Amino acid sequence: MGLIQLKKNEVIHRKGDTVQTLEILVKGKVAVTIDGESIELDVGGILGCSEHPGEKYLFTYTAVEESSVFSYPYTSIDDIYKIINGNPKISPILAAAAVKTVVYACDRLSVDQDKLIEDYNKIKEEVKEYPMMAVSVGMEAESFPEINQLTEPEKVKALTDWQEAFFKSLADNEDALKKYVYSLSPDAANGIIMYCIQAIAFISACRMQLDEYKAEYNQKTNPFRSKMQLCRAKHSDMMRNGQNGEPTDIDIKDALNTILQYADADPKATEEFKNIIHEFKNTRTRYDSSDESRALRRSVGTHFYTIYTCAFLRSLSDPAVPSEVKMFLMFGFVDEELAGLENTRQLYALMKTYKPDPEGKVLTAYEWLKKIYNMEIEPSRNEFDEDYFTALRTLKTSGDITEGQMELMKNDRNERLHFEIKNLLALGNRMSYGRPSTYTPVFDAENVIRPLDACYIDAQKIHDFYRYIRSVDYSVFCRQGLYSNPEIGITQVFLNEDVTPYMILMPNVGSRAGLWQEIEGKKRNTPARMIISIFNVENYEDIMIKLCAEFRWEMCKTEQGVHWNDVTDPSLTSMFCDYLQFYKKNHTLSSDMKEKLKMQLQKNNNNYKNVFVSDYMYYIKFEANASPRLNKISREILFTFCTFSKEVRDKLADNPQYGELIKKHAAHTAGLARPLTNIIKKLQKEDIPVPEVLKTQYEYYQK
Repeated sequence: MGLIQLKKNEVIHRKGDTVQTLEILVKGKVAVTIDGESIELDVGGILGCSEHPGEKYLFTYTAVEESSVFSYPYTSIDDIYKIINGNPKISPILAAAAVKTVVYACDRLSVDQDKLIEDYNKIKEEVKEYPMMAVSVGMEAESFPEINQLTEPEKVKALTDWQEAFFKSLADNEDALKKYVYSLSPDAANGIIMYCIQAIAFISACRMQLDEYKAEYNQKTNPFRSKMQLCRAKHSDMMRNGQNGEPTDIDIKDALNTILQYADADPKATEEFKNIIHEFKNTRTRYDSSDESRALRRSVGTHFYTIYTCAFLRSLSDPAVPSEVKMFLMFGFVDEELAGLENTRQLYALMKTYKPDPEGKVLTAYEWLKKIYNMEIEPSRNEFDEDYFTALRTLKTSGDITEGQMELMKNDRNERLHFEIKNLLALGNRMSYGRPSTYTPVFDAENVIRPLDACYIDAQKIHDFYRYIRSVDYSVFCRQGLYSNPEIGITQVFLNEDVTPYMILMPNVGSRAGLWQEIEGKKRNTPARMIISIFNVENYEDIMIKLCAEFRWEMCKTEQGVHWNDVTDPSLTSMFCDYLQFYKKNHTLSSDMKEKLKMQLQKNNNNYKNVFVSDYMYYIKFEANASPRLNKISREILFTFCTFSKEVRDKLADNPQYGELIKKHAAHTAGLARPLTNIIKKLQKEDIPVPEVLKTQYEYYQK
């Protein structure tokens, strides 16, 4: 009880909670909401005056801004009079606020009833149009008998005409009444307040009836609305593209305006982006190194993500997103002239035929952002390698946000989305583009140096590569874990779990793929996050093999922690670093090999990771096909930690360079598999079902 400070968006009372207190708003604004409809109370508003003590709250009360309320116990209706009677100094303010609440609530009820009646009449007309429209777009016309069961909404007046006129007159003459009537006697002000509270109770009862009707109304009409919206979307496409919707027949015009109108961003940002795209499109030297061209490209990038965010948010609740907007979200397409006619047709065809990955591991940037917004996965790390929660703590430590703001932002969908767009989308787009100095996020025909259908990356192409790389380096995506089941006598078994990474298709025409993060947070069995341009103009296989090499290196560093380069704890990174650091003293290497390695280090700026990536490329592409490219030391390290699959090992069994390595691997694997084999035999002997994880691990040892 007493004075309570409220932060913006803080809920004071939630619908369904028990009514125990009454509050007077002394600072700020509070929204009173039921089923999405709300009214705002200003200073002097009484929170809960339409509720019944001891029962459940009918409304949700939320601070619109930083606010303050004075809270009182509320056990009976009589407490309302006691509270207002105990505040004679502010009675005039309370009276004026109560009158405004009545007028606002009454007007809002009338408007909402009118909207519902208008919508009802519209639905009835659309039901008549629907069968013919469905047939015209090739859909089977369904029946919706529940709509015929709807009763027409009535406009019920909570107050009589003279009561409405009375309260509106009080509101219109607020200043005079506060000065000459409410302030003369607390009893006069309190009487007005109590009369207002009665009126609010009547309005609340009507509001509840309206909301009950709307709940039933929406339940019965929503299935029809969805079908009708789909019909309209298809009809629109057919009107523009022809009856069969052939990609070559499309005629997209004024796409930029369509995208901007759909995004409905801030008018200033909308106008600036429109002007910038027109300037960019009409500048022939837009990719040169002049200061003007660089500034123009930066401006395009700055405003692009503002429009992208707005369009994305609107599309979440729109079942019929325009084709131009889908192309914008998937490919960065903004203008048919900038993209070129043939490219625009190709983009349209790819957008229309796109199918999401059934396994959910290959996603467009749009699909990925939906997962972030829906809180299915956590946001990605930022450029400082901080995850979302670490970044929030950094902001809090620096004083940019308060503890309360940090707690609210943790589960704020919009904040999470903005974080992901600012980091993975904006930075990842630039990274995958491959030429940072000339980067621009919009689709431009000048960047298309190969046919789009030839360089288009889809889920099938990614999964085909995954199958290929596993057929050579079978443990490339494996993580080590532990399994225990004391109930069947298993205390500890080491497992190798194959975790397929996420591949995010960035909306650009680019030349690179990159590892954004190898795990999520600190959970080592979570999928890695990789990015690649949705249109890749370079050698696809090469950049994917390099990506796997990068993952191998970074995953090892993560698993080893501070010991990643400690040779006393053998690992891929520690052994490779030791090999490169002391290669001059290695007597196994000939003078020619050392000279070659020296040149390789110089070429890679003494970056050990880049040298490993280069060797891994040779290992997968050539060594696996019995075409030697590596020296003995590098080959042994790679085979030990990135062992070839059984199929490749069998082909190389007679190869003198791999014979001994394969035998050592077989002996080592047999030693690891022996305890597991004994456990499985013991379970089978005791007629205990063998857990699937043990069967999977046993199969892993056979690879």
